[in-house]
Amino acid sequence: MTIDILISCMHQKDWSIVERSKLQGGAVIVNQCDRNGEEEKLINGCSVCMYSTTQRGLSRSRNMAIEHSHADICLISDDDEIYAEGYEEKLVKAFTEYPEADVILFQVQNDIGKTFSPHPFRVGYIKALKFASWQIAFRRDSIMKADIRFDVEMGSGTGHGSNEETNFLYDCLRKGLQLQYVPVEIARLIPGSESQWFKGFDTKYFLNRGWSTARYMGKFFGTLYVTYFAIRKFPLYRKDCSMFRAWAKMLKGIYCNPYK
Repeated sequence: MTIDILISCMHQKDWSIVERSKLQGGAVIVNQCDRNGEEEKLINGCSVCMYSTTQRGLSRSRNMAIEHSHADICLISDDDEIYAEGYEEKLVKAFTEYPEADVILFQVQNDIGKTFSPHPFRVGYIKALKFASWQIAFRRDSIMKADIRFDVEMGSGTGHGSNEETNFLYDCLRKGLQLQYVPVEIARLIPGSESQWFKGFDTKYFLNRGWSTARYMGKFFGTLYVTYFAIRKFPLYRKDCSMFRAWAKMLKGIYCNPYK
């Protein structure tokens, strides 16, 4: 069972990301920069391919990494993760123990307040809302056969906010793939890592939230969810926006597509 870490990054001038991320195996790096090119290198026993591209968009770069990988298992990564010792063995063990799982979600240590269940569970539509992209590993063959990719209209670099990972997981569920969470830590985020898209709870944030929610839930269930979100997450944004205004902006994002 072969493993590839799929790393999306920007303006890398050398191969230092390999050592910084503590990679211990194969990787496909997509480097959004000002040139196009392809390089392959063996670094500390790691076979690493770097594809430099002038195209922009996080989802687009992840799709490019999926296309160029030839591994059995792919793990989504950004450029701000440090991988745990023996992460490949942990991935192989999880996919061996859950042979029916097409996608497995793991734990990543972080300083952004994201917590994890200590118990494994099957992931459905509701629980899929709780996961970040850097927790996602999948059998590449399952994704390719189901023709699933990241939505290039979503994610960092599009101006449309985030939630491309939720859309990806929903597409997996809609295509009948099985998703599983395991309480196994495979990496940690570099402390103080900054989001490339979150600039505060402003009007654009709530418009994006409504638009992206409708993208993967549809308008009816999207309306229900943003109503829940406006109430449940109010303590997070109360200093920046009233509950009613946040809800109204998210509804506008759902019903008055700001990106047509």
